[in-house]
Amino acid sequence: MSKLRELIDEITEFGINPKVELTAKTDVLKKLLVGIYSEFLKVEFEFDEKDYEDEPDLDFKKILENVKANFPDFGWYSSVLDSNKMEPNIKIGIGDELDDLADIIKDMMDVKWRLENTSKNDALWHFEFHMRTHSEQHLVDLLKRLKERDD
Repeated sequence: MSKLRELIDEITEFGINPKVELTAKTDVLKKLLVGIYSEFLKVEFEFDEKDYEDEPDLDFKKILENVKANFPDFGWYSSVLDSNKMEPNIKIGIGDELDDLADIIKDMMDVKWRLENTSKNDALWHFEFHMRTHSEQHLVDLLKRLKERDD
């Protein structure tokens, strides 16, 4: 659990602070994404039946603005919509590295709030839920894109 908390604290900094001072920022980001994914694949919790208040609304535009300030070279990319199909006129889509990272950060900020204001099991349930239903795809897409940038 402390590893997940540390990863969340580090990755959310890119959405909170517009001037994160790091060398090899993209390499650090890749390690954080892989770490979060690893934690997701092994997460275990007991369902917490208690009712808690909802996390506060976060300003997505501000998170996105800070992400853009930290990664000014991030932008649009194309991707294959269904990599299982092998046909001549394959359908492609458009992704956005900035949006991918901002969405991941927003979801992790929600989990961070729950770690601080509800219970460990509630936070872990929300972590697993956010990853399974939303962030996992952004994370995988962003990692793939960052790998392609290196080629």
